[in-house]
Amino acid sequence: MTRLEQYASCAYAHFLRYGLELLERREYELGSVDMGNLFHQSLDFCFEALGEKGIPLTELSPERRQALVQECVTRAAENYGNTILHSSSRNEYLIRRISRITERTMWALGEQMKKSEFHPAGFEVSFSAADNLNAMKIALSEEEALYLKGRIDRLDLCEDETHVYVKIIDYKSGGTSFDLAALYYGLQLQLVVYMDAALEMEERRHPGKEVVPAGLFYYHIQDPMVEKKDEMTAEEIEAQIKKQLKMNGLVNSDLEVIRKMDREIEGESDVIPVALKSGVIQEAKSSVASGKRFWFLRDYVRSRCRKAGQEILDGDIRMQPYKQGNRTGCDYCPYHAVCGFDRKAAGYGYRKLRSIKPEEIWKEILPEEEEEAEEAAGREERS
Repeated sequence: MTRLEQYASCAYAHFLRYGLELLERREYELGSVDMGNLFHQSLDFCFEALGEKGIPLTELSPERRQALVQECVTRAAENYGNTILHSSSRNEYLIRRISRITERTMWALGEQMKKSEFHPAGFEVSFSAADNLNAMKIALSEEEALYLKGRIDRLDLCEDETHVYVKIIDYKSGGTSFDLAALYYGLQLQLVVYMDAALEMEERRHPGKEVVPAGLFYYHIQDPMVEKKDEMTAEEIEAQIKKQLKMNGLVNSDLEVIRKMDREIEGESDVIPVALKSGVIQEAKSSVASGKRFWFLRDYVRSRCRKAGQEILDGDIRMQPYKQGNRTGCDYCPYHAVCGFDRKAAGYGYRKLRSIKPEEIWKEILPEEEEEAEEAAGREERS
């Protein structure tokens, strides 16, 4: 999935990376990518150990949680290669920092689980065309198809007599946040594709039940700072930290589904990006979509993947990186020395993506008859 997002960012950079297979020279250092890998592996080991011992994260004491994290971070560091990790005082400090942030992450995830009716059903869940999922095999023509593969960090489920609710979470050590406009332009397809695959997989496992998309989220692995004001209690400080560590993404707007993800929600949730007022969703402070919109979003992303696949097969490798607000496809690109992209030179220029509001995006995504039905329902509610 990262490949298609790279193609949407800059077709030429995609060609250099996956066509010519040009890679940066590896240097003997611990970079941001390595840090991200260590965070992910440490969390994987923590949940793997809890699963083997049959201990829910929500029942871990602070002492046991700290000991578990220390053990798993050490194991991840050993697997990564002790030589570089202990080659400098800076790297030794980074390992201690990883331990601290991983411990904070496990605490925050446990606090979120305490308020939820969902339970983790899988970690590092891989999806590919080998699973014979329609979501991971997209026909480009009668003879050609786009085969997708990927791995989601966590899959949570909540099941009742007639429904299976699906929630997916991707851990991020960077600053990635869910952006409907980025999704619309093909820059952020991953979560929706994984949700599509997870829904299809659960439909096979539960043929007699309705499978419902509950939410797709990013969780930022971080150790936030709180500005302590006069006479702030420990509970108030903790509440501020939880607020900064809440997940961001897209939530099913069904109130029953929302309360399954945060049974204690009052006002603004510290678990999911939803705020209620008198039992009504505050649109300005919430990132929500109806169940129907989730399904149409899935269809849109499939069509976006199909379009990208066809362009790649056609050999489209134009050097035209995107520009959206202050972000560009060149920001973290390692190929500047190869492409020589320079806006001051003739023939070079960004592919500018216009600013677009969520409701405008939904009008583009929804079929015309569905959009009219939603508008009619909205008028009926207001009257």
